[in-house]
Amino acid sequence: MRSGYRALPEQRSRHRGADAFETSLLGRRAVVVRGHNGARLFYDPTVVEREGAVPAPLARLIFGRGAVHGLDGDEHAERKAIFLEILTEQRVDDLADAIGHDLDRRVQRWTGRDVVVFDELVEVYGAAVQAWAGIDAPPPTIRRNSRRLATIVDGFGGAGAAYPRAWLARLWANRWARDLIEAIRGGQLDARPDSVLALMATGPGRGLSARVAGVELLNILRPTVAVAWPGTFLARHLTAFPQWRPLLQDGERATERRAAFGHEVRRTCPFVPALAGRARGTAEIDGVRVEPGDMLVLDVPATNHDPGEWSDPGEFLPERFAGLMPDPYGFVPQGGGDPATGHRCPGEPLTVRILAETARVLSGLDYEPAAAPGYDDTRIPTLPARGFPVRIADRGADRS
Repeated sequence: MRSGYRALPEQRSRHRGADAFETSLLGRRAVVVRGHNGARLFYDPTVVEREGAVPAPLARLIFGRGAVHGLDGDEHAERKAIFLEILTEQRVDDLADAIGHDLDRRVQRWTGRDVVVFDELVEVYGAAVQAWAGIDAPPPTIRRNSRRLATIVDGFGGAGAAYPRAWLARLWANRWARDLIEAIRGGQLDARPDSVLALMATGPGRGLSARVAGVELLNILRPTVAVAWPGTFLARHLTAFPQWRPLLQDGERATERRAAFGHEVRRTCPFVPALAGRARGTAEIDGVRVEPGDMLVLDVPATNHDPGEWSDPGEFLPERFAGLMPDPYGFVPQGGGDPATGHRCPGEPLTVRILAETARVLSGLDYEPAAAPGYDDTRIPTLPARGFPVRIADRGADRS
């Protein structure tokens, strides 16, 4: 709460940089781990369970009550199968392409103006995912929905007034999503038969209560809007590393480079500080004993910067991902492990595609920061200051 992203590094430094160390979390013994071996232990279902691991005030805010994130075993596999059935490669491509097209149109209106990148991305991502999901509403309502979904994410770290604002947005979102599901099931609302909304209401999600189906619908909409956080850092990195701009434009390897650039943004930008589980069995890692009832904490940034896994981990080097599939236990910005059977986020391929489209559009846009682009690493989640305002060049102006 006080130290934000500094908290675990400060703890680790007191333990001489150990990969695993003992501490206390919420009054309970906790073991903090990092790196490939730490992630493997964290995702071992014989040792760690998710149910009850994340405090309810946080879990119910960010994920919702009864969400897939807090389930284990067969129940988790069955619920995750719903997401995998809905988030097919074709649907992911359709949404990412729609976001790319919407961004192309949006930036045409930015010429010669100052814009706040974060605010713009929230609106673009939010409008696209709602249309893709089959939610039909006037543009002002769609914008308001997008901002409320972003408000939920903004409060998950408990930062000041952001936390109560997030809860107000969560309560609204729960009612809104539940009402949509009930309206479809009751015949008061028609939805495209192949839309995410219809599939969650009467397709793979038909066995869920309206409340839980609404929660899981939000767990598709909200994370899509949340991509605005790494998307804003991506925009910032394009100004810090301008040599990458032409490489992300059209060319034989441009698609591969956009994905690599997005991966490196996700590896380096601060977002999820840690993931928590509860030990159900005994284990030992690097001489530290894990006992039933302990909290097991995966240090996400430290895993993504583990010097045992990454060369020059403190440097921004997108080329490290060129032509490579990231290690599912060494690269964990959205969780680790097997995406089909484990707890790795089923929406990760969508995040990768959205960031690639964002890189394509923004790399071709002439802009400069309109304010100092630093960020507060004691606040979770954090952003470049003021949402990263930028000044867009007038295409008719001579900048020589």
